Amino acid sequence: MNWLSEFHRRWHISRGTRVTAASRAFSQSWPKLLDAAGVTRAEDVATAEREAEALAKAGNLKLKRHRYRAYLIERVTLPLDRETWLIDRFDGISSGELQARSLGVLGRFGQRGHPRFPAEWISLCETLGEAFGEGRALRPFSWKRPAALETTLEAVFRLSETDWPAGTLIRSVNTGQHTKWLEHHRRTCESGLTRLLGGETTLRSLGLVDGDASVELSGPICLHFPDGSSHDFDGLTHPILSAADLARCSSISTTANRLLSIENRKTTFRQYAAANQDRRTLIAATSFPTPAFRELLEKLPLSLPHYHFGDTDPAGWHILLKLREATPRPVAAFQMKWRPASTPSPLTPHDLKLIGRLLSEPLLSDVREQIRIMAQREDRGDFEQETLGAPSAIVFRLSQSGSESG
Repeated sequence: MNWLSEFHRRWHISRGTRVTAASRAFSQSWPKLLDAAGVTRAEDVATAEREAEALAKAGNLKLKRHRYRAYLIERVTLPLDRETWLIDRFDGISSGELQARSLGVLGRFGQRGHPRFPAEWISLCETLGEAFGEGRALRPFSWKRPAALETTLEAVFRLSETDWPAGTLIRSVNTGQHTKWLEHHRRTCESGLTRLLGGETTLRSLGLVDGDASVELSGPICLHFPDGSSHDFDGLTHPILSAADLARCSSISTTANRLLSIENRKTTFRQYAAANQDRRTLIAATSFPTPAFRELLEKLPLSLPHYHFGDTDPAGWHILLKLREATPRPVAAFQMKWRPASTPSPLTPHDLKLIGRLLSEPLLSDVREQIRIMAQREDRGDFEQETLGAPSAIVFRLSQSGSESG
């Protein structure tokens, strides 16, 4: 019954996701329904009419016929009390049942005490319960998919219950799913974390990183190996060095005068690489120091000055701290100052806990005032480094001349 499948599809779009009872029966034009279902041949139309008449005789549908030509069907109507029949006919689940299942999922999760953010977790479950009870969804959580709701809540709980060591690989996080699940559902989880903690929260801000297999660079670099051989990458625009090759080499040389690590790889790293016309700077894309980047720092000459350009939210300062902990060479903050934003970005509970640790870190004493400003205003401000825009080659060269931090 192609026509009945089309009827069900239209009913589902109109009524299938509503939790409030409909006040009027669902009805469709019979000729238009047949056209949409591709029922056009005379014999197929006759068959569809016999099927509709049989369903009407059983009380599942009502047929409205032409006033004077009773053999013509004009409309087909689904009585309100037969909507359950239509759902069962297509192995579906009623919206009321989906809502009840999702509320049950919330009830179970609401009873789990959160070890780090108990009040926030209870508030999230209560807010979702109120929205679901009214038939509303709150991204990324929806009552229409109870199984997906349970999976997402479980992942958000596991991500937020642990104070992750900086540089933890995303694939090492157990969300209850397969190892690549978190990478594939990253935005969903970050949206859930943001709703839980009341402010933008990313996996990066939790200390999680994508991987340790390679590091992307721009600038002159040459790898030297124990057998006396070497490999010069100076002719490549953006060489990507694997962790294995960096571990295998004995030392790294460069004709650059400085190393500049940049947190934002997709935008800021490429802008600064384009401005690095004189090749006096070795630029590396990194956030938390992965094993590949640690190998790079270990093999480069200790005399090479290191500057880091990162975001100025708590996660950005945390990255700077971890970079300083990863190498004996000083790491100067580059253009990292708190800036007010046109729209405030309030600190989350996670941010506040992290700021408390950052302010007590001796390794961040030179930038403590910038962190204190953020803490006092309870606002991350205009923290994303890409909002500063692309540098000109001239400004870039001049700003590198000293160890300035703004």
